[in-house]
Amino acid sequence: MKKHLFLYPLTCWFLPVVVFAADTLGLDKADVGLSKGSLESMIANIVKAGLTLVGAIALAMIVYGGFLYISAAGDEAQIKKAKTVLIYAIIGIIVIGLAYALVAFVIGAFGGGGGGSGSGL
Repeated sequence: MKKHLFLYPLTCWFLPVVVFAADTLGLDKADVGLSKGSLESMIANIVKAGLTLVGAIALAMIVYGGFLYISAAGDEAQIKKAKTVLIYAIIGIIVIGLAYALVAFVIGAFGGGGGGSGSGL
């Protein structure tokens, strides 16, 4: 029962993040599905949406780890679990950033007309 009391507010926070992520990414109705844009822009939009979703999950894991740490009340096992969750979430955010940089580089180098000046992300 205690677990459900924590998951409900987390879900209420996480759902609007996912719903409004398309607005943050600049995805209009014209950009979703079959649009007049190039294949490169559609792939870039899909990658941006995926990375945003994974980033939101990593942020939720940081919040969860912080909650575990605060509610540990001196229990060493709980503190160790909280630190592990926080470390893995931070490593996940670093990997997400590196993946974003790699995708931006590849799209800019191969899809940007050979100039490599813009990434499209």
